[in-house]
Amino acid sequence: MTRFIVLRDKSGNWQRPSVPTIAAIEPTRPGEAGQPDITMLDLDPRQLREASNDPSLLAMAPVVPTRLLAPEPLDDLRADELVPGWGQRAIGADRTHMTGKGARVAILDTGVATQHPCLEGVSLIAKDFTDLGIDDANGHGTHVAGTILGRDMGGIRIGVARGTDTLLVGKTLADTGHGTSDRFLAAVLWAQSQGADVIGFALSFDTAAHIEQLTAEGYPMTLATLAAVHANRGNLRIFESVLRMLDPATRPLMVGAVGNDCLRTISPEFETGPSAPAAARGVVSIGAVGPGDKGLVPAAFSNAGPTLVAPGVGIVSANASDGVRSMNGSSMALAHALGVAALLTQHLRADGQPVNAQSLSNALIRSATRDGLAPHLTPVDRGHGLVQAPRGPLD
Repeated sequence: MTRFIVLRDKSGNWQRPSVPTIAAIEPTRPGEAGQPDITMLDLDPRQLREASNDPSLLAMAPVVPTRLLAPEPLDDLRADELVPGWGQRAIGADRTHMTGKGARVAILDTGVATQHPCLEGVSLIAKDFTDLGIDDANGHGTHVAGTILGRDMGGIRIGVARGTDTLLVGKTLADTGHGTSDRFLAAVLWAQSQGADVIGFALSFDTAAHIEQLTAEGYPMTLATLAAVHANRGNLRIFESVLRMLDPATRPLMVGAVGNDCLRTISPEFETGPSAPAAARGVVSIGAVGPGDKGLVPAAFSNAGPTLVAPGVGIVSANASDGVRSMNGSSMALAHALGVAALLTQHLRADGQPVNAQSLSNALIRSATRDGLAPHLTPVDRGHGLVQAPRGPLD
């Protein structure tokens, strides 16, 4: 028996392709959308074939393991340049007139330390998808939350959007940093139903763990590898379809950390692209930068090909208890971008403009700059540029 994610459309608004296609599922009647109908079923090969006869079926894929994009060690930090708050200064958060007030930010992570002093005054709306409780014994989710909206700690500024008053917390990863793709999708739909303006995640589909799982079940290595890759692709397509099915007028912006899989300290050729699900169409992927000799450069670990970049090296934010700690990772860059998205949400509303995935992604990309980045960087390294906080009227 294998557990499958099953995406259906009982409304008839969306059509199932008659032949396999790379194209996303298109609405039968343009402009119509509906809440995606997702269920989880345990199926053997015979039941799988029977289920595929359902005319409302859009897609099916096996549930896959997920893993946290865990913080990375970095031994060559330039301590003289990496002082607390350097990330906020690099993105202009110390010069903006916006605070993020009114924005609803969601993080799908390891939970949060609900009593942390940096979250004082923040309305926490939480849902646990792990059956372990919402509290964060890992520390990653709390660090990310602190960078997004944390209040000052002992005179140290850690938060980008310190006026953001609502944080949606979906605990999709256990304290060990492991989870499953069905929990992730359920958390996405939960955050959307709670009125999130922007949803951020720092996890990836764990193909290596899936291969290990399948070989333990008796699969030959070659078949296990092919099955895991196929399942990864299927989950990515279901996620893309779910995003397409949400009402574009209210769909939240999805922002994902690009991944920490590169090994540039060993060789400049040891690079890879965005991890899934950050690689999905409709997701703004964020890479990490840190200081170089001629400006900010991609962190040695940060995956290539991001949509945008943000500070992700030596970032001081909340730890899992009541203090602060420094971390490195594309997760830390993601947190800066989510903070800027909160500032832009307030800015768009103040301008009388709608807030949704399209308007927020446009605002993020439009405000990005190459100033401060090393001049030799290409779009593969920096995407559209370094995220920037709003400073005046939107163009």
